[in-house]
Amino acid sequence: MPPRKFQPNAFVRHDLPMTRDNFTYLGIEEGPQTHLIFAWSPSGDLRNFWALSVRALERLVGPRNVQDYRLAVDQDRNFAFILCPDHVDAEKLRARYVTVGDTKFFFELVKSVVKMPFYDDTNQHLRACNWIGD
Repeated sequence: MPPRKFQPNAFVRHDLPMTRDNFTYLGIEEGPQTHLIFAWSPSGDLRNFWALSVRALERLVGPRNVQDYRLAVDQDRNFAFILCPDHVDAEKLRARYVTVGDTKFFFELVKSVVKMPFYDDTNQHLRACNWIGD
């Protein structure tokens, strides 16, 4: 497939907020990224977004190559973050779209990520302690 020519900021996200869990799952740090893809779906309330995301990735890279990618899903927002093996593979996924059943997935390149504010991150809860007196 010949390389595609895009405007520098076409199909690119900057300072994309991610949950702390997704940083952990992908093994990345806050800041600039070169291998990260943002996959999203306009369909609402998808019950198994992780499985649908894997299937969408499989359609683009082939079933044998899925194991080379890391996937983290933000179930609350119907987002998936895909860490590609290298920047070339990330560029190949940029601006692609695939349909899995009735669900459409769009893929965009991520240039930088930031951690979500603590109270917006749905997986972060204050520790509650119950002290029982004598």
